[in-house]
Amino acid sequence: MHILITDDLYTNRLQAGIVIGSLGHTFDEAVNGDEAIEKLSKASYDLILMDIEMPVRNGLETTRFIRTNFRGEKKKTPIIAITAHNPEDFFDNYADKGFSGLISKPITEEKLRKVLTSVYK
Repeated sequence: MHILITDDLYTNRLQAGIVIGSLGHTFDEAVNGDEAIEKLSKASYDLILMDIEMPVRNGLETTRFIRTNFRGEKKKTPIIAITAHNPEDFFDNYADKGFSGLISKPITEEKLRKVLTSVYK
């Protein structure tokens, strides 16, 4: 599985990359929503991990852009919201915004396995 990690903080991308690698998957990184859009326009991903609070273009705006402007399989790429906020509050507010799931920070193997299972059941 090839995953795009989108987070403005290096330490969060590093942590996610370690977890993804430990599960045998590959990944690319983007530091903001605009970079994620650029990478998705050039490559295909099986999953996108999308931080919600980022500069330039936040995760909600980026997800909305992908769902509105991309076509075919890229438009349907599962996007998992990543948040440090209370996950229940967040998902209640944004589940209808194009996200396929939610992981609360920090990302762990258990959390990633759980969301992968729910997305690819």
